Amino acid sequence: MTDDEIKKLKAIIKDEVRSVKELAEVTNQKVRSIDGSQMLMSSQLRRVADQISVINEKLDNQGDSLNSVTDTLNSHTLSLVTIEDTLKGYGDMYKVNKEKAEDLDERVGVIEDHLGLTSQK
Repeated sequence: MTDDEIKKLKAIIKDEVRSVKELAEVTNQKVRSIDGSQMLMSSQLRRVADQISVINEKLDNQGDSLNSVTDTLNSHTLSLVTIEDTLKGYGDMYKVNKEKAEDLDERVGVIEDHLGLTSQK
């Protein structure tokens, strides 16, 4: 190879190396930018994970509270059913007593009429 050919070859290689260096520099900048974004997102994800943990703890506490409320409601429901049954019994007794009182009133009315007495109602 001649001296001129070597110089041309050096110039071509120099140009190619320069363009490769420029591409490598652009790539390095992009990688640094992505790395910074990834670090930021990683810290944000840690914060979100911490917040989710706090929310989960609060929800667990709510579950315990709801279990307590459910137990109370079940106990009150049983009491209400007992009260309803008692009131139905009283209602039935009232109907029976009313009928008997009406029958007795009718019998007394017949006796009063028969004896010629007047009712004091």
